[in-house]
Amino acid sequence: MNIWIFNHYAISPGSSGITRDYDLAKRLLNKGHQVTIFASSFDHRSRKEKHFDNPKGLFKEEYHNGIRYVWVRTTPYHSNSIKRVFNILSYTIRGYIASKKVSGSPDVVMGTLVHPLAAFLGYLVSKHKKSLFYFEERDLWPETLVHLGKFSKRNPVVYLLSKLELFLYKKSKRIIVLFDKAPKYVEQRGISIDKVLYIPNGVDLETYQRREELSAEVTTVLDKLQGKFLAIYTGAHGLANRLDLILDAAKDVQEKNEDIHFLFVGDGVEKNALQERKNHEDIDNVTFMDPIPKEQIPSLLSRANVGLIAMWDAELYKWGMSLNKAYDYMAAKIPTIIQCNIDDTIIEKSGGGLKVPDANGVAEALEYLYKHPKEAEVMGIKARDYVEKYHSWEQMSETLIRAIEEDVNHEPKDMKEREFV
Repeated sequence: MNIWIFNHYAISPGSSGITRDYDLAKRLLNKGHQVTIFASSFDHRSRKEKHFDNPKGLFKEEYHNGIRYVWVRTTPYHSNSIKRVFNILSYTIRGYIASKKVSGSPDVVMGTLVHPLAAFLGYLVSKHKKSLFYFEERDLWPETLVHLGKFSKRNPVVYLLSKLELFLYKKSKRIIVLFDKAPKYVEQRGISIDKVLYIPNGVDLETYQRREELSAEVTTVLDKLQGKFLAIYTGAHGLANRLDLILDAAKDVQEKNEDIHFLFVGDGVEKNALQERKNHEDIDNVTFMDPIPKEQIPSLLSRANVGLIAMWDAELYKWGMSLNKAYDYMAAKIPTIIQCNIDDTIIEKSGGGLKVPDANGVAEALEYLYKHPKEAEVMGIKARDYVEKYHSWEQMSETLIRAIEEDVNHEPKDMKEREFV
């Protein structure tokens, strides 16, 4: 089968960020399928153009380990301004142009909702190519915007996004969700739950066996922290990640235990503000580090003692969570401290860490794990066992492959028999 994936923010191997598309594509390829990923050439995390060295061309093709990437040139931006809207629109328009010019005819087109127009682009391409359409909803728009306080329920934007979400539900052959309770969210919108595939994020366990070498710059930072009880955060530095709360915990810990140190690895719109706060308030037990390639995360986490996650108190999370960093911490055999109000988190299910309510809870949990290394080790082992059993990419990809093979094999041979309305 030939599968095309439209995800504005997809990345190739050797980059920092979420590698879900690549991890799934690699296993689809191993099963004899062809995969093309359409992604933006402008990197959302670094705010830099990554794939075009000249001003010509709307798209370019590259192959990474047998997977075809189509890099769509998009408008650059440096903040959440009107230029970011232009970036989204340019991906949508130029992505459609690229889909008409590249070779091949897909059996399945997957549109990924990291923003709604990327998913809608997938639908348009599937209609043009007379292919099956899969809608992958990584965030429950517009629920995310409402519950994180960005828009009210009565906002016209929310109304339009809700209509678009329902449209994509109806037009898709399958709806892929990442949260364990999200199938009920889809069902309450009047859509058959039989269309829903639950494919959460996973972990590439092989990378935790071979451990790619860290750069000299990263090694230097870690060597300076040798002997510290290292609490690490890896990922985006945005409002949704609540790193201000982790800084609150660091201030608390700093007054009680000089052996505990915090390491923030990543980038995002809030990073400069967080660094300024650290310097202004003399929070000396925190180190910031630039993002590193995903393949090096296992080596980085092997030097840490505990992983950190903080989440907003939002109704949205009643549908569950699927955080890449959680699976990374667990695969690395380190316990996780998660600050949230979510019931039955993966950390609790696995026994792989501690759930706390606030910044003070984060500080107290760190003190506890620091003083009880044997218990922390047991938590790490339980966490690793859990992801091996339930969240390897091999298992996740098998769910997707079975669905694709079933759907394509049951489609009419004459593609013109399909109705696209």
